[in-house]
Amino acid sequence: MIREVDTLIVGAGPAGCAAAYDLAQAGKHVILLDKRAFPRPKACACGLTRKTLKALRYSVDPVIERVYHEIVLQEAKPTAPDVRVKTRNPICAMAVRERFDDFCLQQTLLSARQGASIELRKIDRILALRELPDFVELDVATACGTETLRAPILIGADGSNGQTRRLAHQDPSEDDGFALEATVPYADLPAVLPTGDSPHDLVFDFAPLPGGYGWLFPKGDHINIGVGAFAPATGSSHAQLKKVTRTLLLEYAHQKLGVATLAHITGQQLGMGGHTYIPRGRVLLVGDAAGLVDPLTGEGIHSAVVSGQAAAAAILECDLSSDPNVAAAYSRELAPLQKTLAFSHRAARAFYAQPERGFKAMRLPFMRSLILKTYADGLPHTVLLTALAKLTT
Repeated sequence: MIREVDTLIVGAGPAGCAAAYDLAQAGKHVILLDKRAFPRPKACACGLTRKTLKALRYSVDPVIERVYHEIVLQEAKPTAPDVRVKTRNPICAMAVRERFDDFCLQQTLLSARQGASIELRKIDRILALRELPDFVELDVATACGTETLRAPILIGADGSNGQTRRLAHQDPSEDDGFALEATVPYADLPAVLPTGDSPHDLVFDFAPLPGGYGWLFPKGDHINIGVGAFAPATGSSHAQLKKVTRTLLLEYAHQKLGVATLAHITGQQLGMGGHTYIPRGRVLLVGDAAGLVDPLTGEGIHSAVVSGQAAAAAILECDLSSDPNVAAAYSRELAPLQKTLAFSHRAARAFYAQPERGFKAMRLPFMRSLILKTYADGLPHTVLLTALAKLTT
């Protein structure tokens, strides 16, 4: 038996929920599929920038654990002083990804207007994906057996390791990043941290490895500590990704927090290179599945939300019975985000090749403010490029 629905969405994280929310608000019937039961653990430092909070359709205040007006940037040179960036308005908010995702899912499930519906289905795996001229069929395995679902459009929101982009024969990029993280309760910390950081400092540390950074993201009762490589690869070996190891994270945690062991180390592949993604057919990739993580900062939630909304907008502007070219509409909706990510791609190559030049700019008050507004607020990158050009002439 084949079950038909307006839209199928694979993945109930921020990208899938963003798409489902807007579709349900417009009166569509949506099936949202995920392999995990929520709330579920998810590797993610979960710092929410101002532009992310603005893009969400609802307040996430109930799951915000800390709000930051200051970030600490640390250069690779041990003698270089920290760069402390302070603002009147909050720079970002801290949440725990498990709680954040569950909250977003619950808000999404409650969003359907009269005559619409969102159905969350837990599946064991996807057995097959068939993209036909007029619809997409998905064979899924569940606890009750197998089922075939059919829809005019399928949104792939199941991440860089998900099945959707592989089964749809879409590979946005091989330019992925990788990060490892762990949590350390405040109760386990020494009275004074080894390097002099405050336990509540929000730290981006560019010393641990080339092409990435280490971080300290304080939450309500613990610090999220991690290391990640984000710079676009310059060769097929992805050498910088191989440097992100458990040993590196353990050494970093000992250096920064004075702890000898870490519990529950988790890793996550980050989908990047999505500025070159060209949507096609009836399968639209969003978030990490489309490679839309920012290669300079490693931020992925903002792109997930915005791309999910873009996919929904494309679906709503097309008459699927007579205008099958939703991919072209999605390309138009996605273009502003892809332009920003293309800029970040170039900026990441330049910054990680010579971080000292980036820190030189961050030490200038005007440039520091402009850079922060570009990445925290989504200020058009052309403004930043103009200022940088003046700085170098």
